[in-house]
Amino acid sequence: MADKYAKLEQYVRSPQPTLPESQVKYLQEELRKLEVSLQGAYGALTSAGPYIKVPYAMLMSDQDQLSAGTTSQNLVSFNVPVVGTGVTVENNTRIKFDNPGYYLITMRLQFANRGNTVQEIEVWAKNSGANYALSGTRFDIAARKSSDVWAHTTASISGIFNVQDVATDYLEMAWWSDGADVVLETYPVGSSPARPAVPSVILTATFVSGL
Repeated sequence: MADKYAKLEQYVRSPQPTLPESQVKYLQEELRKLEVSLQGAYGALTSAGPYIKVPYAMLMSDQDQLSAGTTSQNLVSFNVPVVGTGVTVENNTRIKFDNPGYYLITMRLQFANRGNTVQEIEVWAKNSGANYALSGTRFDIAARKSSDVWAHTTASISGIFNVQDVATDYLEMAWWSDGADVVLETYPVGSSPARPAVPSVILTATFVSGL
């Protein structure tokens, strides 16, 4: 019996095995690192001012834009930059971006048909001079109401434009009609009631993500 108790006492006094650190301590350290990272990110965002600024633009045209013919494309032109930053227009048709990334593009075109037959219209995007694949949309416009009252329709399209090289990449919008009587048309200020002028085209560009 004495030998039995001696062995038990020897076991109790032997060095305890080394156990892994508590997961609670590990999680606390990781949370502290995350907190430091978030504080740094917040400081970087707030150092530029009270708001996060991203590139954007609203572009318009207050001029009529005629068709170049049934076998030619027509590049949409812009002559009224309403608001924006980081987006510019070159040669009236090329939309350039100061920052690479993905941009949401929306456009509304005010078409008129001066002819007395129904006409077809197609609108599409061009990436640095080349047609943007699968960007086309087709519309029909009714025949004119009378010899001096045109038919009207509004074409609206949207899509994502990818800017990789700000030095060479640019966006253009194009349209075509099977009738030369179709035009992009503006309308003056109206009265009774007072109404704003109608631009021939409105385009907005909004930065949505980096590459």
